[in-house]
Order: sequence, then C-alpha cells, then structure tokens
Amino acid sequence: MRRFLTGLLLTALAPPALAQTGTPQATTLRLYTPFQPGGGLLIGVAVTGRASGSCFAASVATSARPDAYRCSAGNAILDPCFASLGDRAPLACSRDPWSANAVLLTVNKALPSNAKLAADPDYARSMPWALELANGQRCTLLTGATAPVAGLRINYGCPDGGVVAGGIDRTLPLWRVFYQTGNRSLSLTQVGVNVAWY
Repeated sequence: MRRFLTGLLLTALAPPALAQTGTPQATTLRLYTPFQPGGGLLIGVAVTGRASGSCFAASVATSARPDAYRCSAGNAILDPCFASLGDRAPLACSRDPWSANAVLLTVNKALPSNAKLAADPDYARSMPWALELANGQRCTLLTGATAPVAGLRINYGCPDGGVVAGGIDRTLPLWRVFYQTGNRSLSLTQVGVNVAWY
C-alpha cells in the first residue's frame, strides 16, 4: 500500500510538460533545399522527369524564396522551381517538400530578375508553400483561383480533399489555421500548424 501511495504521489507531482512531450509548443519553419551547397542535387532527391521550358516570374507558391520561380514546360505550369544560386544547372521543380521527387527543368532563356535576391527573406510573414498540421494533414498552397468557404479564400489543398481556408493566425508561437475535412463538414476547425515549409 505504501508503494502505491508513493507512486501516486510522484505521479501527481510530475511536471505537466512531461505529459506533453509529443505536442509542439511552436511552429517550426523549414526551408526545402534540393541542392547541395556547392551545386548539384542532394543525394535522395529522385528525378521523376526532365523537361525544357522557361521561367516567367518569381514563385507564387513560395513567394519569400529568392531562388524559386514560376515556370512553364509545354502547357504545364511548374511552381515552385528552385535554382541553385549562381549555377546555370537545371532547376528542380517539386510538387511538395515531402516526397523528395523533382522534375529537372532546363531553361531556354535567362531567369527573370528577382527583386527578392537583394533582401533577406521574411519567412515569418509570407504564406508558406506547405503546412504540416497538428491533425496529421499535409497541405500545399493553391496558386490558382479558388472558391471561398465561410467567406474565406481556400488557400491550401490537402490529399484527402480537405482544405485550409483564410490566413494563418500567427499571434501565438504555435500558428493556427482553419481546416475543413474532405467530406465538407459543416464547420471549419482551428488546428495547429506544426511545420511551415518555405
């Protein structure tokens, strides 16, 4: 009986942080980097295709990145396409930061000038390219026209058909967004953003 009471007392006195070790307390910012510092693709990036085309603007998907562009190959829009700065090698165009897959794009004309190259990127204020949510969903920024839900623009699409609508609430260390499930539930639920990818 005495051991039981001692164990119960120690459990009751344990700091609450021990019970929450798996829950992030703040949103982590990550930069997708398909290239090695000296140039060339990182080991582990799988080339899933090769194309030739041109880049016509800075990336819309990850607008804070000075090395990211919006490009086209035939009728396809590729955004983001990452350049190895100072290198004329092909750009790496990726759909998301998780799959480690990239299409290598050889550009047939010079990259557009990018005013962001002269300034330090402000990642904490711009829209992330992708989000990892506390509910387990991984969502990417939609760069074209979208419909509204509850008066909020749908900004991110998720694999299960779910959406993130409206802006990102950055007032707390753990950012929050409004999420609606793929079955189009009757409500938007506020969920935490564990990781924001740029």
